[in-house]
Order: sequence, then C-alpha cells, then structure tokens
Amino acid sequence: MNKKPKNSSQGASTLRRGLHIFAALRRAPDGLDINGIARALEMQRTSVYRYVSVLIEEGYAIRDSQTGLYRAVLVSPELADEQTLSIAQLAPAMRRISDQTGDSSFLICRVGSDSLCLHREIGNYPLQVLSVTIGHRQPLGVGAAGLALLAALPADEAEAVIRQNQETLRSYGNMTAAHMRLLVEASRDRGWATIGNTAVSGALGVGVALRDRSGYPRLAISVSCILDRMPAARQRSIADLIRREIGEAA
Repeated sequence: MNKKPKNSSQGASTLRRGLHIFAALRRAPDGLDINGIARALEMQRTSVYRYVSVLIEEGYAIRDSQTGLYRAVLVSPELADEQTLSIAQLAPAMRRISDQTGDSSFLICRVGSDSLCLHREIGNYPLQVLSVTIGHRQPLGVGAAGLALLAALPADEAEAVIRQNQETLRSYGNMTAAHMRLLVEASRDRGWATIGNTAVSGALGVGVALRDRSGYPRLAISVSCILDRMPAARQRSIADLIRREIGEAA
C-alpha cells in the first residue's frame, strides 16, 4: 500500500485547520477574538493567531479596529482588495461627514442579497447609533445605505433581491416585501434613501449610493442617528453633504 507523503498530509491538516477557523468566523457575524476562536476549536492561541493572520493577509478575514474582533470576509480576495482601496479613498470623506453631523457614518457594499459594512466613523454627539459594526451583514435594504444601494440597482435586479429576502425581512421591524418595494420607489424618486426603526430600533438613517464609471451602484454611505435628531430638513441636508463629500473623494 502506498503511503501519502508526510508533507502532503501536513499540508492537508494545515488547510483543514484554516478552514475550520474561517467557518468559525462565518458562524459569528458579530466577530470573535483570538481567545474565542481558540475555545471554540480547542486550539492553542498562538496557532489561532498565525492562521488568522494568514486569513487577513489573503483577504478572507478582517479585524475591526474598534472592537478588536475578527470577522470572515464573504467575498473573493480580489473584491476584498477593491474594498480596501475604497475604504482608503472614502474614509477621510466619512470622517468629515461624521465631524460635521456629529453622527456615525457607514460604508457598505453588496454581497449577494445582503449588505456588508466595510467601514464606519463615529461622531461626537453623546448618543451614537453603533449597532452596525464593521463586518456586519443584513438583508439589503433594511439599513439606509443598503436601501440606497438596492434602489440604485436595475429594477429587475432589485426585485430579485427583495424576493430572495422576503422571509428574512420580517425580522427587521416586521418589514414586508411590499413595504420594501415602496421604500425603494420613494428612494428612487428623491435620489437618496431614508429608513428608520428596522435595522436599529429608535434610529433613522440617510443613505446615498456610489456608482462606478459604468453607472452601476457598488457602494453606499449612510449617516444614522436617533429619530429625534433627523427631521425631514436635516435628512435632506445630510444627503447633500454625503454627495458633496463623495464628489470630492472620487
């Protein structure tokens, strides 16, 4: 009987452990620290750190600089590289947006029928809406940036997303597919999105989509705060502010 080469066996074992860590991160949308991964997989912390470092280097995981938690990146490494460039380009504009509004700003992209938070900046107002963290995923449309992105999609593509999410939408303020269609239509009419009491109870967000050179929506930026701080006039001024800052960052 032929024996497998030792190096081949070790390589398979190494790959398996890396995949187990990636799977553990996928099962924890809020993220895990090194200790949490080590406990879940009964591995040594030093070994976990080495594997996680490789996953980050190759674009399969990210570390939230604010919480220190690690999350899986459920996109290709090539797209992760594009996202990294987008964050570097847009983070300064988001910082200015949060400084001027006093509220948190968020950068999201689309991953299938979901939105994925790529970056956030925190404002200086004492009460911030911070439930959406870097790496957080939710159905496309239940947050302001996701709604802006959904509304900017071609009509048939947006409808396919809504149909795919129609069951999970109910977990977000009893949202229905019919109501989501109304929100999408209103967002298209005004050119920016606003939505409240869905992803985060008691909060309202304003979102604006960013299109690539072909006109296709790739990213969106939103500002969220408590309902009392977002009357209609302020919603419009924040949408205009996001547009100005995006234009300068482009």
